[in-house]
Amino acid sequence: MSRLGSLLFVGTALLLLGACNRTSPVDAARAENKLLITVGPEPSSLDPHRSTGSPESFIMSALWEPLIDWNEDASGFVPAAAADWEISEDGRTYTFHLRPEAKWSNGDPVTARDWVVSFQRWLTPSMAAELGNFADPIVGAFDYRTGRNPDPSSLGIREIDTYTLEIELVEPDVMFIDRLPSYPWFPVHQPSVTAVGDFHDPMTNFIRPGVLVSNGPYRLSEWRHDQFVEVTRNPHYHGETRLEAIRFLAMGNLDVEERAYRSGQLHITSGVPASKMDGYREAGDPAFLNYPRVGSRYLMVNTQRPPFDDVRVRQAFAMTLNREKLVGIVLRTGGQPGYAMIGQVSNRHEPSILIEESVEEAQALLAEAGFPGGEGLPSVEFLYNTSDRNREMAEAMQQMWRANLGVPVSIINQEWKVFLDTRIQEDYQISRAGWLPFSPEPAELYELAHGDSPNNQTGWRNPEYDGILNQARREMDLTKRRQLYDQLDQILADEMPLIPIGFYARARLVDPSVDGWPTNALEAVVWTRIGFAN
Repeated sequence: MSRLGSLLFVGTALLLLGACNRTSPVDAARAENKLLITVGPEPSSLDPHRSTGSPESFIMSALWEPLIDWNEDASGFVPAAAADWEISEDGRTYTFHLRPEAKWSNGDPVTARDWVVSFQRWLTPSMAAELGNFADPIVGAFDYRTGRNPDPSSLGIREIDTYTLEIELVEPDVMFIDRLPSYPWFPVHQPSVTAVGDFHDPMTNFIRPGVLVSNGPYRLSEWRHDQFVEVTRNPHYHGETRLEAIRFLAMGNLDVEERAYRSGQLHITSGVPASKMDGYREAGDPAFLNYPRVGSRYLMVNTQRPPFDDVRVRQAFAMTLNREKLVGIVLRTGGQPGYAMIGQVSNRHEPSILIEESVEEAQALLAEAGFPGGEGLPSVEFLYNTSDRNREMAEAMQQMWRANLGVPVSIINQEWKVFLDTRIQEDYQISRAGWLPFSPEPAELYELAHGDSPNNQTGWRNPEYDGILNQARREMDLTKRRQLYDQLDQILADEMPLIPIGFYARARLVDPSVDGWPTNALEAVVWTRIGFAN
């Protein structure tokens, strides 16, 4: 062999050896006890008192610890920041006994006073917290967050002693305890926030590595915007954690996620492309997880904007959608079509008032509204947040409305943060929406149409609906509560401010080396339980 041939042979051998020895990102991360996961696009905010999104919730739940948390199957609660708690016989007073050993990530003790000032911050009107209504059962909370009473001491949230917190409700509430594990109830470390700005100013930028102090199992170590958020073990956390670090990669495209998983760049995806679902399912791939998740996919209708200020138009648009096709063929996530805003919830709810799909009746309603065959109907724009799956759903509905009603609908996409702001400003006509509740109790989904809910961005208000929902929340008898829910279903079907599409199911790719990923109906993630299998 010539000298040149020998050199080429050696070079090729070295390249092949290097390729064989190359370690994939997931294997390298596992060696460091670091999990690589995507929960969707870049988070809009990681301030627990300002956030509203599902991607954000996963990251925040690693940084903060609530008073109590869900057990593994989300059927009950376990101690978290509170070692134990009591509820008074009348269901109005909750007393939490905090862990004396609990520390913030900078080593400061976590006290009852920290929880009091945090909840006051959350409910301060200047924060404009979209989930502030979660606290409305508390004495004085509604008046305080709406500016009717500016005195924070009027709130039924009290420091009994250094490690005892008391919360007093106006009356018993069927959802109150279910919501306590969720991020609006996370505490914020006042000294570290005030070191960089006003504690009650939503623009104070304290969610930064080296600045943020949190009380959960992990602390914020790095945030490269539009790339990833990384959290590492909190050395002052009172309990044990299985992972050393978690890297949340920002990805807004399911095809990109799936390719990243197959190429060894992710341990867990946020979803699976519809076109790949059947393949993974039929192959019996152990990485493919598909399980029901309590939650509703729906359309939000701006009832103050033509043509949707006419209920007949809203009903016509609702009746001409083929939900079996939308959910079973376009989405293909394993979820069920939705003919009511809230589907079946085990031991809690069974919908009784269902939408009837009828092209003929829809056409008659549109004609009755003055738009026969869609003629003369003002232009319609459909808004969705950017993702391939949302685009496919928007295009499918666009075709259905055109074919069945003769109505041309233009579709507009916006990035997540802009999309959320557009809906808050009610600067839209009809928009995709979805809600993954913090509680399995149906009242949370019904609350999306309540007149006092910041998440009611439809312009629709109905005092009768609000009164029935308020009564349902107070009603501890399940049979009577279900009867009230039936009345709410009837009002929503008659008024149609929200158009149900389907119910959620989660599909993820989870590397078999990952142990402890939850598949309960709330997908309640407690990060201390997740790690790598031995």
